[in-house]
Amino acid sequence: MKRVLFLFIILGLISCKKENTESLIVNEKTKEGKSKSELIKIRDFPLKDLSKVEVLSYEDRMRWDDIKNRYTKDLIVDYKLNFDSTKVKERVVLNSVLKTELLELMSQDSCKLENLPRDCYMPRHIILFRDHKNRIIGYKELCLSCKGFRESKNLENYNGFCYSQMEELFIKAGIKYLDEDYE
Repeated sequence: MKRVLFLFIILGLISCKKENTESLIVNEKTKEGKSKSELIKIRDFPLKDLSKVEVLSYEDRMRWDDIKNRYTKDLIVDYKLNFDSTKVKERVVLNSVLKTELLELMSQDSCKLENLPRDCYMPRHIILFRDHKNRIIGYKELCLSCKGFRESKNLENYNGFCYSQMEELFIKAGIKYLDEDYE
C-alpha cells in the first residue's frame, strides 16, 4: 500500500513539473509571437540606399500639370521629377529626427481604415526619397484633404499612416503651404 501511495506521489510530482515546463514553453512562444507581430507592425523600409528625404509643396497639381495624362503619368522619370518644378512653392530637406519619424509613420498600419479616400485628388505635396547620388529612388505624392496618394512601386503598401500625423510632420519640418493655404 505504501508503494502504491509513493508511486502516485511521484507520478503527481512528475506530471506537475511537466505541466510547468510546458507552460514556460508556451509563454516563450507567446513572447516570440509578440516580437514577430511588432516586427510586422514596424516593417523594414524598402529603400535601403536612402540618403535624403525631401518634402515639396505646390499648388494643386491637377490645375497646372499636363492635362492629357496628369492622373496616369509617371511623376519620376530617370530619377528626376517629371513635372514643372517651377511650380514648387517649398522644398524642405528633413533632418535625421524627422526622417526617422517619417519612416516610422509610413511603416505603421494604424490608420488604414480611418483614412478612406474621398472622391477627389488635389495633390499639393510630394515626399521624395533620394539615394547617395541624389537620385530620386522613391516618392509618395499626397492630397491631405482628400486622403489620397500616388506612390512609386517600391513604396506600395506603405500607406497605413494617418494623414493628420503626416500633416503634423510637415508643419514640424517647416512646410507652410498646406491644403487650406491654397484655396
